[in-house]
Amino acid sequence: MSEPEDTEDRALRERLGALRDDSPSPGFQSALHRRLVEAGPPAPAPGWDWVRWQFRHRAPIVWPSVGVAAGVAAFLVLGAMTKPPAPPTVAEAPQPLTVPGTQVPVSKVAVIKLNFTADVAVAQADFQVSLPEGLSFWADGEELPLRSFQWTQALSAGSNVIPIAVRGQRPGRYLVTAEARAGGQRIEHDVVLEVTDG
Repeated sequence: MSEPEDTEDRALRERLGALRDDSPSPGFQSALHRRLVEAGPPAPAPGWDWVRWQFRHRAPIVWPSVGVAAGVAAFLVLGAMTKPPAPPTVAEAPQPLTVPGTQVPVSKVAVIKLNFTADVAVAQADFQVSLPEGLSFWADGEELPLRSFQWTQALSAGSNVIPIAVRGQRPGRYLVTAEARAGGQRIEHDVVLEVTDG
């Protein structure tokens, strides 16, 4: 070691030795303790400090409450997201003819496109289309005498569009009813067709 470092080291030791240890008076500790007990615990600061304080001091109440709230929220969210598809409903009465429909003049043939949607492929489905008086099926440029037409065909998964050609005999609003049966389920479509003068 060099001599200047020794003198600095010695000076530091002398200064540290000159420091006094002023211990508090005997009554100070008990007075401080009494004042802290009277003041009570400090209030948590707003924000995350308050949340941490709640979790730390009220854990037997807060944790179960948070768990129940999270469970209820998960149940509601999953219930809203995974609603089962409604079973096909059976129409008990024809829809009123105030539903807007397709317009076609008396002199024209209307092609009604029925769209049956299936979640999975169906090997065999029975179909029936019924026409009211005033409408007739049309095929190969001729009017067919049938009021109702039935057939069986397979359905693919997804959308299945079935075109039906009809022609109005006189002006008016008519309700065309189409029905599909597959695997014990019955699906019914009603289409309003308005035949106009022309």
